[in-house]
Amino acid sequence: MKLDEMDLLVRVAETGSMTLAARQLNLTPAAVSAAVKRVEETVGVRLFERTTRTVHPTEEGLRVIEGCQEVVARWQRTLEAVRGASQSLAGTIHISAPADTTYQILEPVIARLSQQHPELQVVVHSSDALHQLHREAIDMAIRYGPMPDSTLSARRLAICPGVLVASPAYLERSGRPSQPGELAKHRCITLRLASVPVTTWALQSAAGARTVPLQSPLCGDGYLARRWALAGQGIALKSLFDVIDDLESGRLERVLPAYTTSPMAIHAVFPSRRFLPARVRALDAAITAEFNDRLARCERWYG
Repeated sequence: MKLDEMDLLVRVAETGSMTLAARQLNLTPAAVSAAVKRVEETVGVRLFERTTRTVHPTEEGLRVIEGCQEVVARWQRTLEAVRGASQSLAGTIHISAPADTTYQILEPVIARLSQQHPELQVVVHSSDALHQLHREAIDMAIRYGPMPDSTLSARRLAICPGVLVASPAYLERSGRPSQPGELAKHRCITLRLASVPVTTWALQSAAGARTVPLQSPLCGDGYLARRWALAGQGIALKSLFDVIDDLESGRLERVLPAYTTSPMAIHAVFPSRRFLPARVRALDAAITAEFNDRLARCERWYG
């Protein structure tokens, strides 16, 4: 079996679609289907069960594909070792992240890496929606919250609570709430998660937990919520990680500082069992350094 055929089998298995695998490899679906059939005839076993929508590896196919993954990863490591670690990075990286994280944190990191390595192309998928890493050929993702998908490899970058924030102009105009019940009298800016508007805030303090019902005049993604808060449109609940720059500069102020949300983890997520090329490892290292610096600032502020 040839190396490119092994890579093709791995991509079909990861995406669950010959069409998506063909798109990743710049081939036609017919060419991918023919290649899979050719390999099946060569090894003498059926590797995939086909349906009208997806393909699934057979039990024998899983063993073959696992072997292919190991060979492809070993070959990539060999090439990197031969070319040398000092060689300029090249190729394409697809990374997905929430909009606010992209514009505030990732944009300068990616720009610096791009300047250092002119042959490197970074494609950013900026959205609060969760991308399917295998199906969409995403090499790395930044995700907030728990990681229920066990098929992905995740590494925690940071953990921070959510805090209530508003601009000085809004607080001067509308006053400061002194306890959570008074939030009902204020303009509260909420998030849209998985296309569903948030209707409550779960806050906690030394005195206990409080659930605050909301009637929000403005609801959007994390980037819009922060921008609206900066523009004096109301009170927003944001991760401290996202608003640390604004708090340090005075553009935003804490509201009900005794109350936060439960700490939320932020992860770097990668497709499972896939060898990380040097270009992805370099981006991961640059992002990790940026997150470590930002987390230290958050801990000083929160502590």
